Amino acid sequence: MGRKTIAAKIIDDLVEFKGAEGHFLIVYEFASKIGETTHQNFFTNLHRIMEELGDGLRVQRSIIECKHELTAKAISELCTYYGARDITI
Repeated sequence: MGRKTIAAKIIDDLVEFKGAEGHFLIVYEFASKIGETTHQNFFTNLHRIMEELGDGLRVQRSIIECKHELTAKAISELCTYYGARDITI
C-alpha cells in the first residue's frame, strides 16, 4: 500500500465535518511571479477531491462552485497546503 495523497488526507481529516448544503463559490489565487505556474499536483489533487466527493464545478481557472460545504472546506484546505495567497468561500 502506497502513501496517501494530499487529497485523501484532507478528506480523511474532514470525515466528521458536518457542513451545510447550498451554493458555495471558492475563489483562490496563488502569488506567482511572471512565467511561474501553479504546481501541477495542486490540480491533480483538486480533481481527486472533486471526484471523491462527487461535487465541484470549475467555473473559471480559479473559481469553483460546490453544492456542499464539505467540498468547499476540502478545496480551501488544499489551496492553503499549496500556498494560495488568497482563498475566499
